[in-house]
Amino acid sequence: MRYILLLGLFVTLSYSNAIGQESESPIVRYLIKRGYRFPDTSKGAYHDTAKKWPDTLYYNTVYKARLFGSPTIPIPFSSIEYVNGQYDVSPTISLGYGYTWFFGDFIFNENDKITVDPIFFFGLIGDASLQNNFSLNKITGLTTDAFIGLGPLSLFMGYDFVNHSASIGLGARLDLYVIFQNTLRPIGKIRPVRKHKKIAFPITNE
Repeated sequence: MRYILLLGLFVTLSYSNAIGQESESPIVRYLIKRGYRFPDTSKGAYHDTAKKWPDTLYYNTVYKARLFGSPTIPIPFSSIEYVNGQYDVSPTISLGYGYTWFFGDFIFNENDKITVDPIFFFGLIGDASLQNNFSLNKITGLTTDAFIGLGPLSLFMGYDFVNHSASIGLGARLDLYVIFQNTLRPIGKIRPVRKHKKIAFPITNE
């Protein structure tokens, strides 16, 4: 009987916690996850010794961090490999994953969306490639790449550990913060680019 009561208490607490989380807006959940402590309550981070966030945040106000980060999925188009003294151009299908860092700023909107204005990207990825005849029978490339870019298109430069060759290629990326805004990670202190407008509403957890 005691175990049944404990199980019932656990389920009740779990349900209450889930309801509480659902009642919070996506931006509030994002800020709590990223260490912001709301000034009107104790909700959020227990301490912010680095003073990463301003005391009060406002909607429709441009903020800047030293750097941003996000997981990313590479989408390569073609690559040039240097093998045995020769350059080979080959189409590439690959499956990969990596991390991108970028400069820029962001805005919290009242519709619970975060608008990001990125400027310059760089990062690292690893991918497994299917080349030439696109056969699915074996992995024909295993590459670690560094990349740079000014937008969704990037220049990839790396090394293929299967073919023991250096490679360079042009491709695109799908940065996951575009789909899942909780994956956007501001790095360093966050500051407003300019003073918020008088009509801007503060972000609260109510």
